Amino acid sequence: MISSQDPATPPAPPLGPDDLPFAGRPFDRDAVEREHRDLVAAAEESGSARVLVLRGSHVPTTPDGPFLPLLTEVPATTGDPARPDVYLGRTADGTRVVLRTFPEDAQLPGFGAVAWQGLRSLATTVAPELTALLVTGQAIALWHRDHPRCPRCGALTEVVRSGWARRCPEDDSLHFPRTDPAIIVAVVDDHPDPAQQRILLGRSSLWSGNRYSTFAGFVEPGESAEQAVVREVGEEAGVVVDTVQYQGSQPWPFPRSLMLGYRAVAHTARVHADGEEILDVQWFTREQLLHAARRGDVILPSRVSIAHALIASWLGQELPETAW
Repeated sequence: MISSQDPATPPAPPLGPDDLPFAGRPFDRDAVEREHRDLVAAAEESGSARVLVLRGSHVPTTPDGPFLPLLTEVPATTGDPARPDVYLGRTADGTRVVLRTFPEDAQLPGFGAVAWQGLRSLATTVAPELTALLVTGQAIALWHRDHPRCPRCGALTEVVRSGWARRCPEDDSLHFPRTDPAIIVAVVDDHPDPAQQRILLGRSSLWSGNRYSTFAGFVEPGESAEQAVVREVGEEAGVVVDTVQYQGSQPWPFPRSLMLGYRAVAHTARVHADGEEILDVQWFTREQLLHAARRGDVILPSRVSIAHALIASWLGQELPETAW
């Protein structure tokens, strides 16, 4: 049985924007207006628009943070159909922001004094509104990069709706940016003694060393998010959970996912890693987890991820610093 909340299990505390670096203060996307007129052209005409520059997956930064130059200060792109300009929206002070992307090895005049940093390293150090711009910019840039052609007929599509859609000139079909829903779940037991309560963490085959985290996977067609939680935990850890509680969500632009965070309760101690995606699974009490993390026996997720927030929420305190 899958339930949103077992009456015998206290509700999991929700995660807020302060817990989730990529889910901070939103900006105004002008979503209605961009449907009816080219806001990229309007931004160019304004003379005051700023540019979020992406070179590969990195943005220019100065000691004061990410550098958003005036649109007139950034060279135009080469006309690559997979790298169009996209109107992102307006910041709280009314500044219009356009996304302009370049290849990883592009040499840009006027950018010699900047450092190029990735979103993971910036997520916890810049203002939430700017983080939201960075997340949106990277996600939509990757969609354009990977989907320049019509999935029906293969024709090269045209960028429309201020960069938020692509239209096929052959069959007039419209295509929109993808967001792939994925669940991520902290599996815990519900022992009545808090000192004996445990969390189940797994080590992925994709990770080196002793890195452990919560369990995650994409929602499959025809599944609810709660059903995906039960399936993924069963497949990866051999555990059946019968209580699933939603905690919060985080956009994850690597490349275009929305992470739906849950806590689920298992009523059995027996676990079994699948040996393919997950190589090892272990139960930890709060004391054991803190001790292992502080000694370096276990490396836990960094502050940038919702996995960190899920574990910290269950633990009841911040996790030890980690370079992951």
